[in-house]
Amino acid sequence: MSNVFIDSEGFANEDWELYVGMQFQIIDEAKDAIKKYNLKKDVQCKVTKATSKKYVCGCSHKAENECNWKIRLSKSIRNVMFWVVSIYNETQTCSSN
Repeated sequence: MSNVFIDSEGFANEDWELYVGMQFQIIDEAKDAIKKYNLKKDVQCKVTKATSKKYVCGCSHKAENECNWKIRLSKSIRNVMFWVVSIYNETQTCSSN
């Protein structure tokens, strides 16, 4: 079963990873988790789509060097109370770090 992070305060110092199927109760917690994870991994990303049902971030260097790093969260089909990581390509092919 996927983890549900209700409060991101506690996982800033833990050894955790983003993964497909990861769930968040509110989008602000997901955004915070992405931001903290990107700082930890030295990934620079930008929001490419933000709607009431989807939130997508990609590498901010994609235009220059076609970096494949991307994460997409979607409202859960089973439970619309949660945001779920539906796509996550953690491969960073640029030299942003």
